Amino acid sequence: MIKKNILPLFLVVLLSGCGGIMGENDFSGKIDDIEQALRKPNWKQLNSLGKDLDRLYEQNLWKIQLMGDEDEYESLQESINHLIVAIEEKDQTEIKLEIATIKTYLKDIYSL
Repeated sequence: MIKKNILPLFLVVLLSGCGGIMGENDFSGKIDDIEQALRKPNWKQLNSLGKDLDRLYEQNLWKIQLMGDEDEYESLQESINHLIVAIEEKDQTEIKLEIATIKTYLKDIYSL
């Protein structure tokens, strides 16, 4: 009797803990923060957020490598680097373009 109750409980605990493992929500949140900061440009905050996005990429790289192909995750890194440079140059158009590109790469990587 107890063994029958333990298995469903174990599965519920296991599956509930897997929701945020992949990091998609972390990336979406960070990109949303960048878009918010871009509305009334705070360049110091944008610079910090760009670096945070790069750190987030580095922390989640092994997960991204498992889910995407080499071209996708290398292109994502390239777009993040372009975003950081665009922020340093205070080029709002280029920032918006790179945000859209990053979103596309993330969508491709996280779609299974």
